[in-house]
Amino acid sequence: MKNVFGLVFLLMAAGLAGCDNSLYNKMKEIPDAKWDIKHPVKFDVEITDTTQMYDFYVLIRHNTDYNYGNLYTFVTTTFPGDSMTRDTIEFILAEPDGKWIGDGSGYLKSNEVMISTKFIFPKPGLYSFEFQHAMRDTVLNGISELGIRITPTKK
Repeated sequence: MKNVFGLVFLLMAAGLAGCDNSLYNKMKEIPDAKWDIKHPVKFDVEITDTTQMYDFYVLIRHNTDYNYGNLYTFVTTTFPGDSMTRDTIEFILAEPDGKWIGDGSGYLKSNEVMISTKFIFPKPGLYSFEFQHAMRDTVLNGISELGIRITPTKK
């Protein structure tokens, strides 16, 4: 009987995974949950449709050893043709009283933060998004994964 429930669970999980209509959805592990300022996290996304509007999310997974209630990052975007922009983004990970924001119980917490909505990529080609933490510590303890998700804007 256990095997039947296990099979049903796996089929449901596979079905839910198939419902993801993201253009791009990827998490990258940060070794030992120690994000070194010298090791930015980079995502390369190939864009073909420049008429579609997209929503852009940053995904952050951290453990409760993380010492801060926020996370500052520099985000360098390289466009096709090698033009670049650099922005600073602050992510709030805890409430003022120290209670963690996001999903998860116990040691790990996950946050999904929309940073842009109804965004249209200006031209087709390869876009690179590089995240470097901008905190005072050279190595941030507790940030275990960073990711991005780009989905078509729902009409």
